[in-house]
Amino acid sequence: MDTILKEAEKDLMINTRNIANDIRNRAKETEEIRKIPDATINQLKDNHIFKMLRPKRYGGLEVNIQTYSQVIVELSKACASTGWVASLCAIREMMVAESFTEKAHLEIFDQNPDDVLFAGVYEPRSCEVKKVEGGYLVEEGHWMFCSGSLHATWGYFGMYLKNAQGEIEEQLLVTVPFNELEIEDDWHTLGLRGTGSNAVHMKNVFIPDHRCTSFVDVLNGNFQSEHLRDIPLFHSALFPCLILSLGLPGLGVVKEMLERFHGGLPYRTAQHMGVKMIKDAASTHSLIAKATLKIETAEMYLMNIARKIDEWAEKKVIMPSEERLKVLADIGYSNELLNDAVQDMLAASGSGYVYDANPMQRLIRDFMTLHSHRSLSPVITQENFGRQLVGLKPNAVRY
Repeated sequence: MDTILKEAEKDLMINTRNIANDIRNRAKETEEIRKIPDATINQLKDNHIFKMLRPKRYGGLEVNIQTYSQVIVELSKACASTGWVASLCAIREMMVAESFTEKAHLEIFDQNPDDVLFAGVYEPRSCEVKKVEGGYLVEEGHWMFCSGSLHATWGYFGMYLKNAQGEIEEQLLVTVPFNELEIEDDWHTLGLRGTGSNAVHMKNVFIPDHRCTSFVDVLNGNFQSEHLRDIPLFHSALFPCLILSLGLPGLGVVKEMLERFHGGLPYRTAQHMGVKMIKDAASTHSLIAKATLKIETAEMYLMNIARKIDEWAEKKVIMPSEERLKVLADIGYSNELLNDAVQDMLAASGSGYVYDANPMQRLIRDFMTLHSHRSLSPVITQENFGRQLVGLKPNAVRY
């Protein structure tokens, strides 16, 4: 079985690299049409990218998080929007597999499993929910930043139950058919324009009990998927996996920037630098060395996180909460390093990237957009890790 799994992972990486150039050639189109082109979606589906973390019994590959991470970085080098959507849609396959019962899974996958695609947001901007017989009624719900909304068939959302005083009593995770939501065309943005990360709304949507679970239980590894407990992948710590899925595309984008920077060096003349060519300037040598080291360090952090997640999953034991918090700090720190590397490359680049025709501009805008994600914040993640170091509790339950 191990040999088969390794072969499947190897094939997945080969297939990803084979389609990467096509996806790179569509990056401009992806930004212009503000969604992932159908040709790209079809390639991702044909090569099982979206299903790489889905249980095999439902048509997935069940690869480990390390393989998933490498695939997402490769796709994100080709196109940030495509890598972002692939990353989030694929990780939700694992999250849905872990979170819910076999009854929910059969409802989702029984008819047309190849058409199933997940999108979602774990935290609502507003949500009015009440318990009713057999489940919950979402009277009104609003979630922003729902990446992949234009292609999804099922949603995976977080929602709150409140008491009479409006205080949150319980946090739930739910899955719903996407045709029960309304998509708002509001994703007009600086970068990641092709992700379709629109706001979505629910109004008077009934969600049965078997498609609901406790957010806190899931965070702590108390999964409802009893039928999958013998599979290591579905013991992976949910929230570190989710935040890792947000951090990996940035690594791909910045690695692509570095390659493009190197590709242009032989042809770039220098002004006011005491040399004819930029590649001969001492400032270039220092800046590109610093950028390279920061990117390599960020990659080591992120891949080490994927390895840790897999190691705990192999033991069929949920990663301890203290280590989960440290993992989130590591992801935030990686995001900080990647941003510093971008600034080093910009300092060495001059102003050529300001032109719309320069592909570096799109990469910069895409990175700035994903870097700003609150869950990747170096400040917030490091603050909560620091609270742990001095014996205090973190500021939020997700930590």
